[in-house]
Amino acid sequence: MILIAAVLLLGSLSALAVGLGVVATADGAVQRRARELAVRDEPSPGGKRVMAVNRLPRGWLASLTPPTLLDKVERNLVLAGRPDSWSLDKVVLYKPIGLAFGVFFLLTMLSNGGLALVLVGVVMVPLGYFVPDLLVHNMATKRQLLIQKELPDLLDQIVISIEAGVGFEQALARAAERNTGPLADEILRLTQDMTVGLARREAYNALADRTTVDDLRNFCRAVVQAEEYGISIASVVRSQAVELRHARKMRAEAAAQKVPVKILIPLMLCVLPVLFIIVLGPAIVSAYARS
Repeated sequence: MILIAAVLLLGSLSALAVGLGVVATADGAVQRRARELAVRDEPSPGGKRVMAVNRLPRGWLASLTPPTLLDKVERNLVLAGRPDSWSLDKVVLYKPIGLAFGVFFLLTMLSNGGLALVLVGVVMVPLGYFVPDLLVHNMATKRQLLIQKELPDLLDQIVISIEAGVGFEQALARAAERNTGPLADEILRLTQDMTVGLARREAYNALADRTTVDDLRNFCRAVVQAEEYGISIASVVRSQAVELRHARKMRAEAAAQKVPVKILIPLMLCVLPVLFIIVLGPAIVSAYARS
């Protein structure tokens, strides 16, 4: 028993030493695997590229789905932040279930409904199939809007930390820890990628691939270029923060200028008809009574 215990202890210590050596060395398997995943790009819908490091796990249900449709669903899930309740297999499973409900509704309308209900049933068939895609796309759009809204404030926090003497990477990590929301989650993922051995360039490219916000993509590109050309990252972050504040101000002004145009439709459909009835109604009734 003592011999067996000694052999097991020796084997455990050897495995631990090998594991620590793999993680600690610059050319370890973990680092090599991370770099391979980052640089091995795959085509995605719309001519874009999806980095393999951002790929989602695929089960047996995903293997039964056309690759083009599966890539679109995977891209939306990545943009939505990989929600726990919406895995890739679940979306693939919900699509035929929605289609079955749409077909059942159509058959019910064909047997009991009129022409209008039959037309509604015909629309429900493709709608039931694409409802999971629409829900995931909606989550992705809302999440990207939140990222765009939170980015200027987070960059301001990073600039303050840098001016206080904190390094850029430490400022990123501190900003991610002190904030909540999708942008903080993405920055935390960025710092974790670099911690496990992914190069800074590859980690920032992966972050840019996980978002459709042009401001964040430009920030990632600026940081990568600053590292390549030896420019001070602190000055790059300061200039990016100023530009993003200006861009947010311009977006707010543009949205404010659209309000008068958008208010015309409810004004013409809801307010003006009632106003005409109140103003012209008594005159029309009086003219009709006199005649």
